[in-house]
Amino acid sequence: MSNSLKEVVASTGTIPLSWVGQSAKQSYFNLGDALSPVIVSFLSGLPVKHVAAKSRETRLAAVGTIGHMFRGGDVSFWGTGTSPHLNPHDAPTEKVPYSRPQDTTITTYATRGPFTREVFGLDQAGPAIYGDPLWLLPRFHAAPKEKRFELGVILHLSELADRNYVATPKSEYLRYRLSGADETSVKLINTVTAPTTAALRERLDDILSCKRIVSTSLHGMVFAESYGIPCLYFSPRASRAGLGKIDFSEPDVIDLRFNDLYRGLGQTALDVWYQPRSKPTDWGELIRAIDSVWFPKTLDEDALIEAFPLQVAPLSKGPTGSAFDHPSLSRMIPPKPEPSTNVGSSLFKRVISHFR
Repeated sequence: MSNSLKEVVASTGTIPLSWVGQSAKQSYFNLGDALSPVIVSFLSGLPVKHVAAKSRETRLAAVGTIGHMFRGGDVSFWGTGTSPHLNPHDAPTEKVPYSRPQDTTITTYATRGPFTREVFGLDQAGPAIYGDPLWLLPRFHAAPKEKRFELGVILHLSELADRNYVATPKSEYLRYRLSGADETSVKLINTVTAPTTAALRERLDDILSCKRIVSTSLHGMVFAESYGIPCLYFSPRASRAGLGKIDFSEPDVIDLRFNDLYRGLGQTALDVWYQPRSKPTDWGELIRAIDSVWFPKTLDEDALIEAFPLQVAPLSKGPTGSAFDHPSLSRMIPPKPEPSTNVGSSLFKRVISHFR
C-alpha cells in the first residue's frame, strides 16, 4: 500500500484530488461530479486542490465514473466508479477494454460497487468496501424541512436540450411533458449548476425538497436513497410504460453505473418505472408506483469512512444543520476556469488555504 498520498498531505496540508469539474469549454458544474471535493473536505476538514487524471502527481479519486481515466503517478481510489472501457478520448473509434496502466501506481481503498471492483481486477479475497462517497452527505447537510413538490424528476445530461440551469428536456422527449396540476406538483430538475458552492447547495436542496424522486441520473438516485426519499429509476428502455424490476444477473438491462451502485448496496434487483421517451407520463400513476414498491436501502457507512485513506476530521453541521455554512466555505470565491486541463478546473482552486 502506497503512503505517497499521506506524505503529500502531511507536507502540504492540502488534498490533491481528481474529479470532473469545470473547464475552459464548460462554464457549468455537473452536480454529482462537482460535489466530490465538497464531500472530501467535509470528511477530512482539509482544503482540496484539483489535479488532472492524467498526471505524474500523487492524487486521490473519489466521486464519479472516472477510474478508467487515470494514467501516470500514484492514484488512490476511494468510492470511485469506472467504465469497462478506456476513456473515449483515448480511443474515439472503438471500445478498448480497460486495463490497469503500467506507468501508474494504483491503491484501491473502496469502490462504488462490485462491478468497478471486477473491472479493476482486484483480488477477490481482499476486503470489499463499497459505496459512493456522496451517500455520506446526510452526515453534513440536513434536508430542507419543507417538501415543496410531490415528485422530483431528475434528467440526465444527455436528455437536456441545452446546458441552462433550468431543466429543459429535448423537445422530442414527451415523457417529460407537464400539464395542468402537474406543473405545480412535479418538478423537472437537472444537474447543471452555476460554478459556485452556493449553486451546488441550492440544486441539492431542490432535490431534497421533493417527496419522491424519479431519475435517469445516477447521483439523483444516490441523493434520494441516502436521504431516504422514495424513488425509482426512470428507464426509457421499453415500448410501454409501467412498473418493472431489473435482475442484475441479466446483462445489459441497465446502465452499468446503476448496477454497480445497487449491487454495492447488497441489492440483486431494482424496481424501475419504464417510460418510453416518445410517450407522455402518467405522473399520478408513477407516484402511486413509487409509494407501493420503494423501500429504504442501507450502506455500511462506517466501513466506507474507515476506508478513507487519510485522517478523518469531519466538519460539524453546526447550528444551521449544514457544513456548507462553515465560515471558510462561505468565504470562497469561485475561480475562473483554466484554459487547459484534462479533467476540469478546480471548484476548490482557491481553497488551498480556506481551512487555515
